[in-house]
Amino acid sequence: MLPSKQDKNRAVRRLAGALLVVATAQFLCCGQTTNLAVTPAADAFVWSLAPTDNYGAAGALSVSGSAAVNGSGQQNGLFDSLMRFPMSDTTAFLNGQFGSNGWVVTGTTLVVTEVATPNNPIFDRGVGAFEIRWIASDAWVEGTGKPNMPTTDGVAYEDLASILNPAADMSLGWFTNSGLDGPVPFPLALAGRLVSNILAGVDVDLYLTAASDSVGFTFNSKDFTGTNSWPSLVITVVAKPLAQITSIERLGTNQVVLRFNTASNWAYAVQGLAGLPAGSPGGWSNLFTVPARPIDDQAVFVDTATNRQRFYRLLLSQ
Repeated sequence: MLPSKQDKNRAVRRLAGALLVVATAQFLCCGQTTNLAVTPAADAFVWSLAPTDNYGAAGALSVSGSAAVNGSGQQNGLFDSLMRFPMSDTTAFLNGQFGSNGWVVTGTTLVVTEVATPNNPIFDRGVGAFEIRWIASDAWVEGTGKPNMPTTDGVAYEDLASILNPAADMSLGWFTNSGLDGPVPFPLALAGRLVSNILAGVDVDLYLTAASDSVGFTFNSKDFTGTNSWPSLVITVVAKPLAQITSIERLGTNQVVLRFNTASNWAYAVQGLAGLPAGSPGGWSNLFTVPARPIDDQAVFVDTATNRQRFYRLLLSQ
């Protein structure tokens, strides 16, 4: 069951004698996990032996090294694949459920359905290693070409030089295909730019390429007739736990005591600011931190106030 929408951020104010204390905290639901599977908006393989041809409407994608061969023992050159996953609807849904900035990406997994013995002789076979990269460019067009009827209206092998950018693209890991028919999951590294795309609702583009000569990995594309076998990018998110200053009390003439609850595996920071000058949002500094711990607990912070007006806020991170 999907979690219900939670309260949005609000400010907590309490007057402690002559000392004005303002504390802000995020009110969010506690540790609920959601998995969402996103299918590609575009995918295509490219082939070194047909560098100008497009295969964007093929029912399969492929990654092949230089030593892999087809069912007849023939070597068919190199294959790479591109995939684009739209994130706008996913991000909007999660913001609606948890609130903007109310959720954290904890995992991304590419799931594909492998075809170990493809019946089209264009595709090679063989178990081996391949790499999945997040790529910065989305300047490629899927096209309408098929293995038996290629076109020139979309991405082709010769375009890779202009699409790939070693300075910006990021590896999400090296993997090995199973060599068997059926679904195969590939847990991806949570690279910063990949996560940023998801949080911002920006398309995620992936590039799959051989990391060993032996790999001949073929799997169903989004144009395969059975939708249950389409590739998917599974996004796992967790709602940020409750970050609430539960009490603010004056202790003596110049001390303030703050109490708040902590959730396991999350780090907390109490920040302070002596004032809020107009047009100056910066200036917050850490006064007290609680590192991530494996248990739920309560934290207490005692501050020696040096200003008649002091602001506090509570932040959490994972």
